[in-house]
Amino acid sequence: MQARVLLHTLFDPSLTYGRRKPFNHYEHQRFVPHYALFSRKCLSFDAYFRQGIFGSPAEQWRVRRVKIVYYLEDDTMAVTEPKLENAGFKQGKLVKRDKVPKWQDPEGRCYHWKDFNVGMNIAIYGVVYRIYDCDAFTREFLTSQGIDVSHPEDVPPDPYLRNRFLQEQQSALNSTKYISRSLADDRRYRFLEYDGMILSFDASWNDDIFKLRYFLADDTIAVCEVRRPNDGKDNERGCLLLKRMKVPKNWKDLPANYPSAYLEKSDKEIREFYSPSDLKVGETVFLFGRKFLLHDCDPFTRRYYSSMLRFDQPPRIPLPNESTPSDYAPKPLTAKLDPDEEPKKDLIRRLYNFPKKLRYSLCLDAVRREDEGRQFVLEYSLAEGTIRICEFAQRNSGRKGGCFLGWIRVPKPGTEEYYTPEDFAIGSRLNVFGHWFIVTGTEPFVYKYMRANPQKFNEELRRGARDYLKEKGWIDAEEGEVTCGKVDVEQKNEEEHVCGVEKAKEITWAKDCL
Repeated sequence: MQARVLLHTLFDPSLTYGRRKPFNHYEHQRFVPHYALFSRKCLSFDAYFRQGIFGSPAEQWRVRRVKIVYYLEDDTMAVTEPKLENAGFKQGKLVKRDKVPKWQDPEGRCYHWKDFNVGMNIAIYGVVYRIYDCDAFTREFLTSQGIDVSHPEDVPPDPYLRNRFLQEQQSALNSTKYISRSLADDRRYRFLEYDGMILSFDASWNDDIFKLRYFLADDTIAVCEVRRPNDGKDNERGCLLLKRMKVPKNWKDLPANYPSAYLEKSDKEIREFYSPSDLKVGETVFLFGRKFLLHDCDPFTRRYYSSMLRFDQPPRIPLPNESTPSDYAPKPLTAKLDPDEEPKKDLIRRLYNFPKKLRYSLCLDAVRREDEGRQFVLEYSLAEGTIRICEFAQRNSGRKGGCFLGWIRVPKPGTEEYYTPEDFAIGSRLNVFGHWFIVTGTEPFVYKYMRANPQKFNEELRRGARDYLKEKGWIDAEEGEVTCGKVDVEQKNEEEHVCGVEKAKEITWAKDCL
């Protein structure tokens, strides 16, 4: 019964906790949290510190400027250093954002914005920063909080930066002292005006012939060697003697204090370079200690000197060991020395006989013992009247097979005539530019061509080819007809392999003629 009475009794909390205060809407609207009031508001101080330099005779210390930023929302701070070009040390953020404890504070308290002012020394992790200025917001905020902000201070100059600035000014003054402001010295103008224009001279050094080229676009010089036939030099290494570069007149003329023992010279140390006015036919040019005698120049170079420099180049000087036309053996008519003297080609003959070739087997009339056993194939082009000789590759012979003589009309020694198929009798000896060959055999196509053109071959020549082919079993002994099935297949494949590339070239040429 007593429990039922307690359930119906009302509980009044005000008797225990007191009465509730009325809610004040004005006070609620006026209250702003600390993190919201100072959100994105910072105090910025300009400071510097001295860093000692050890082991350098040029400087003892440096002045490094930093910026101390204090964040009001959470009482943290950061130290950053603006980047300076070519400073020589790491820059950027020196102290990351965090609460920084005071230096040697027994209670371990952290820095507060009340501890900062202009003209104060702040020790942050062992580095003493001197605050010399602050921005306008920081000055206004500290003044509103009752802190008297001092006036800005002067920053002591950095001796290293001051000396480097003076050196840069001096070098810029020296470099602009000799600079001409004319349009002719502008690099872009010279490239657009003289690109591709080259002054070419024939020069000699140690009885060797060279091509000296002067490039007008950038005043550089290149020297290339002119190779002669059978001069005994390796052509794979190239003939460039001096790459394209500016050449000083006196490459040993350097300042007395220049460290030439370990430093290469640059254009700043060179006082004078070669120019077109220094290159004259008949004079000697010194290129890095080498004496080059100028013998001649091309027509463009002579026109350039006469029109631009008002100077006529002297006449040509003969080159060393220059050979006269009588020193050479008479060249065949296929040599394209003069277009007017080039023999006229019989186009009808070329179209009718293309791509027919007469093949003969040769052996070298050996004078030395090591030349014994060398086998060759002679091909006579009926369309061109030229001869090619190829050597068969033999195992363990020490020689590489291939083309022995390219396509050329071979003259007979002591006469103005050329070799023709009428001279290729079995057993005959041929003198090919001083090399003696013996004709040892032929193929069935040659005998077939002889029978089709009896007016071009005498009876003895046809009889010799027929007897050779009968002995080989390549023609019928009674009727004299060619039996193609008995031709040595292996020899035919080898000959086709040697001449396959030339056949393709000739077929392409014939299509172009048609």
